[in-house]
Amino acid sequence: MGRRARSPLLAALLALAALLAPQSVWAAASLRLEFIDVGQGDAALVTSPTGKTVLIDGGPRKSSAALLTFLTRHTHGPLDLILLTHRHEDHLGGLAVAVNEIGARQFIDAPISHSGRAYAALLRVLEARGVIVRQATRGRQIDLGGGVTMTLVGPPDPPIVDSRSDVNANSVVVRVTYGKFAALFTGDAEAPTEAWLLASGADLGASVLKVPHHGSRYASGVRFLRAVHARIAIISAGAENDYGHPAPQTLERLARSGATVYRTDLEGDVALETDGQEIQVQTARGRQQTLQVP
Repeated sequence: MGRRARSPLLAALLALAALLAPQSVWAAASLRLEFIDVGQGDAALVTSPTGKTVLIDGGPRKSSAALLTFLTRHTHGPLDLILLTHRHEDHLGGLAVAVNEIGARQFIDAPISHSGRAYAALLRVLEARGVIVRQATRGRQIDLGGGVTMTLVGPPDPPIVDSRSDVNANSVVVRVTYGKFAALFTGDAEAPTEAWLLASGADLGASVLKVPHHGSRYASGVRFLRAVHARIAIISAGAENDYGHPAPQTLERLARSGATVYRTDLEGDVALETDGQEIQVQTARGRQQTLQVP
């Protein structure tokens, strides 16, 4: 079911609050990338200059309230698209609540099956809300308006098999471009995925890299980081998580690559704004940076 209709008094109070609230720091003709602190998991909101919204992953179920609070503050109406990079709970657990409370027009599903109650619950909510469900396919391009294009450079085709984790290795990899700017979202891709991407001939260059697999030691190889050549690297991980993410050796490789690292476990939500020429970064805990797109 959708949200309850607001009373006239509540609607009037909300409208007054909006008028009195400080103006947004975001420029009208900008692309926004917001990496949401969902603990040990992944969730990122992409908002195009025309207001189209894409949620890439939804964090674990235990962080559903944090995800819903963020989306309520940063979106208006249903999400235009939800994209699931792979079917692990720390990436999909919060999506059922998001679909039920915020709504979504379309859902792009990860291709490699992985059973679990969270995924089954998500499918039920998608069906109940009448959301269009499509399968992720390599090479698909999605126009987000205002000059922003989202390209699925993965999942690997044919799928990677007999890896350490086939679900991770076959993550959907997404490249978002706007002017000279590009961002690469990698899900929980690991070394076999990176090798496949390098061999695929896809353009991996990006100003911003969502670091694969929460910064684990199984990803972010030297050749891959050299190909991406990111100025900014975002690690989504939970504070003092049980996996030791991000791994010290991964942080060392990122430092050698020249990327400035931002971590949700240390800095909370990480927000980026770009006009395609310049990038502004701001974290929930006050860290800021402005740099030119190379």
